[in-house]
Amino acid sequence: MRSTAITKPQINRSPAVRGAYEKSARAVLAVVTNSKMGTTSPEELTDMVDSLTGVIERTTELLLAGKQVRVIEDDEAMTTQEAADILNVSRPHLVKLLDMGQIPQLPKVGSHRRIARTAVLKYKRTRNAQRESALKQLAALSQRHRLGYGP
Repeated sequence: MRSTAITKPQINRSPAVRGAYEKSARAVLAVVTNSKMGTTSPEELTDMVDSLTGVIERTTELLLAGKQVRVIEDDEAMTTQEAADILNVSRPHLVKLLDMGQIPQLPKVGSHRRIARTAVLKYKRTRNAQRESALKQLAALSQRHRLGYGP
């Protein structure tokens, strides 16, 4: 009996497929803007088409790979604990980041701090990029000095 390996589908990234995603995004936005958003500028419409095209493309990739997809609003306000969980840091450390201004915070709700999800995700992307850069520098340095680390 011969076994067959299950492989992930190869995602087609051809211009034709990208065009289909963009066409879908434009069609959805045309309906929405005609019914609800009469004051949308051409620049805003272009940004929305680009954003929605990316969402459709990424959603398709994930679904074809057998993954589940969930949509989360970017402007959602989060508690400090929720933000700390996303960043995988303690809540007191997150509060220090807020106090230092490294992550902007929304107006307090009573005495409770709130943070925009977009701000948390932006900080996380920046931190991860800095970490990746530092690791590449360390790997290059170790290669230069023949310490046996790196690619």
